[in-house]
Amino acid sequence: MEEQELPPIQITFDDIAEANQLSLHCPICSNPVERHAEVRELVPVVCRGCGTLYHRACWEQGGGKCAVLGCASTSYRLYAEPTTPALTITHKDVAQNVERGRENGRSPSPLTKELKDQQRREVERLRRPGFWQRLWKWLLDQIQIG
Repeated sequence: MEEQELPPIQITFDDIAEANQLSLHCPICSNPVERHAEVRELVPVVCRGCGTLYHRACWEQGGGKCAVLGCASTSYRLYAEPTTPALTITHKDVAQNVERGRENGRSPSPLTKELKDQQRREVERLRRPGFWQRLWKWLLDQIQIG
């Protein structure tokens, strides 16, 4: 039998990120990292370099750097902290569409207009008192008068 040397293994940041998604355990203490921790030391933090979850106390005990092989990051972010800016809508954006009568930038289709008209008519019909309601109201009015 002839021995063959295998090529070296390359670990990429994508591999690390995929492994981190599979495990929600801290790499320092091996305990689960809970999202809503009440104790300050157990607040979940995420390595900015590779995305590994840690307890804040474990990150600090580990020298303030990531413990994952190949990641040399020294900064983290809180787990619930947003990473991208939030979408902002101003009153000017809403006013433009209202002026044109278009909520989503398009005119309502004829079918939509027809359905809304039908719904409006049905609501008006339901609000009008029926025959029996009018009769009972008339009788009660007669009793109060007499």
